Amino acid sequence: MGARMKILKYQKLDLEENRIELYYNKIDQETENIIKIIDSYNKTLTGRNENETTWVHLSDIYYCEIIDRKCYAYLKESIWQVDISLQMLLDQFGSSGFVRISKSMVVNIHKIERLKTDLNMRVNIILDNGETVILNRTYRSQFYQYLEKTRREMK
Repeated sequence: MGARMKILKYQKLDLEENRIELYYNKIDQETENIIKIIDSYNKTLTGRNENETTWVHLSDIYYCEIIDRKCYAYLKESIWQVDISLQMLLDQFGSSGFVRISKSMVVNIHKIERLKTDLNMRVNIILDNGETVILNRTYRSQFYQYLEKTRREMK
């Protein structure tokens, strides 16, 4: 493996808006992963609640859940109905950190604070907003494989 990528950060108070520029001589796995992460910040879904519609950024989603055949995106402090199936979300944005944890739920791994196994060997996923979701046993192997793959790609 070659040298690690150098990351330089500068604060410029006179900028009109924040920006990121990425320089590379070839796209290796590390560069590709960083591009995917950066691109995920620009991807949005249309979200609706009782009386408003907004853009929901993928990077703000903690998890999505299907309830009564409708998909809901859970953000830090709000919930939005989004017009996407869980499978379509995984197909289009799985590389952005979304992985299935039950038949009706996907979680954003970038929002996971820690995992905790209880006495019944159930795995509780504690998110960085304090919420807990449960990893279904059926999806446990797939979940850990995704985490391991992501960890390897980030090295």
